[in-house]
Amino acid sequence: MSTVSPTGAAILAAHKDGIVTGHAAAMARLRADRLVVPHDGGKGEHRMTPAGRKALERWQEEHGDAPARAMPPAILRKLPARQHEAVITAAQRPDQLVAGRDDEPYHKGEPWFLGTTLRAVHKAGYADIRPQPYDKGPVTWEETGRSLYLTPLGRQYARQRGNVDVRRRRVVIIACGSEKRPIPPGQRHGWPAGELYVGQYHRSLRAAADALTDHSLIRIMSALHGLVRLNRPLHPYDVTIGDEKAVTAEKMARDTAALALDDADVIFLGGQEYAALLRPSVPHLLTPLTGGMGEHRGLCRQACEHAALRESWWTQAASRFEELTTAGEETT
Repeated sequence: MSTVSPTGAAILAAHKDGIVTGHAAAMARLRADRLVVPHDGGKGEHRMTPAGRKALERWQEEHGDAPARAMPPAILRKLPARQHEAVITAAQRPDQLVAGRDDEPYHKGEPWFLGTTLRAVHKAGYADIRPQPYDKGPVTWEETGRSLYLTPLGRQYARQRGNVDVRRRRVVIIACGSEKRPIPPGQRHGWPAGELYVGQYHRSLRAAADALTDHSLIRIMSALHGLVRLNRPLHPYDVTIGDEKAVTAEKMARDTAALALDDADVIFLGGQEYAALLRPSVPHLLTPLTGGMGEHRGLCRQACEHAALRESWWTQAASRFEELTTAGEETT
């Protein structure tokens, strides 16, 4: 099966003598999959790799000509019962995970599905894997058994066939902090990232993030580690943006591709030096905090207290996505 998404196929098919351009978030995913590499000409141009050409050829063999836009058909065929249930269940999860035996929901006793169901949902184009920073090249679900998440087509199915009001995920990224909880003597493991940072500024960002979205969709932007889940164990460190060991925009592009931020509305809470590293791969990033740290804390407090402000931020984030996404759009 082809390893390139419908949006990626559309971008690759529109190349001019191997030179590829497109929405920055989509290009970040193609780079993460090693299907394109930056081109010396600049201006956001990339050069298709041999792997990219093979991926496009495979797509065209399976689907015909790549679409100009990855739009779903008007009416989608009803899936068999178990596959239908898998898509609808995923659409009702904040993270839109199609859970299998190897995923966290299985261990929590939440709904999960057998590999045969996952394979069928994936083959239908309703769910797909995400590239990871450690991938050496394009990989498939069959090779990795990696977690599957709904695609725009999967969400379209859930709206049509399950009457689920599902839209793009709402992801919140917050800056880390310089004040960190020390490791007690004798404790070998670190703290969960969500408990490591104890400064008042970071805690205000975190409180606003908690009010804005589900915990599964919050990421902390660590100056050393990049985008981390709240439950990822970390030890205290002394690195700030700009240091030799600090994350770069290239590192952030790999992390944002792994989180599929080209298919999400994204709010960032924190300083502009952090946002500047995210924006190349997430051009639709919304940064609603203005002024200095005191003003930031005040706005975060307002966001915690007023649902109307939170919804206003999400409306702005969705509008930015619509304005800046040129391929594979999905109306919110």
